[in-house]
Amino acid sequence: MATGSVCWGSNGCEEKDGSSDQGTSPSSHVQTFILSGYHGRPTRGTVTIHEFNRAQRWRRALRGVGTWWSAALLSVLVPVAHFVLVPSFLLYGIWQFVQRVGTAELATDARGTCPDCGKEQLLELAPRWRSPQPVTCRFCHRGLQLSLPTA
Repeated sequence: MATGSVCWGSNGCEEKDGSSDQGTSPSSHVQTFILSGYHGRPTRGTVTIHEFNRAQRWRRALRGVGTWWSAALLSVLVPVAHFVLVPSFLLYGIWQFVQRVGTAELATDARGTCPDCGKEQLLELAPRWRSPQPVTCRFCHRGLQLSLPTA
């Protein structure tokens, strides 16, 4: 199998042999996309897609629920506010668990040039990778459509 880059959290990526998908780090690859707007010709951009196997998704989910439930445990010590904080952190932890278990692909570092105003920018994507996906230009604030090339 080919060599691919593997990301270690948000600290950066290292090269790793992609022969085994049982690793603790997600595999990642760079995907090109087409960015279309209201006017002008569609432009191209790139996005890094991190892929998680089942074990990696469960580890991410347990880490997420553990973080928020720890915050709930610590917020017990806050007088009066703990009546709101504890249930909120507990429920948010459950929501994070469900979201992370269901996220097989995570998109990061999406960069593209707006077809309307022509400025290159970092694009904000939905947490789960999907195509097509609506995005907004940071400069002209127009709605754009991110989609994968057909061929």
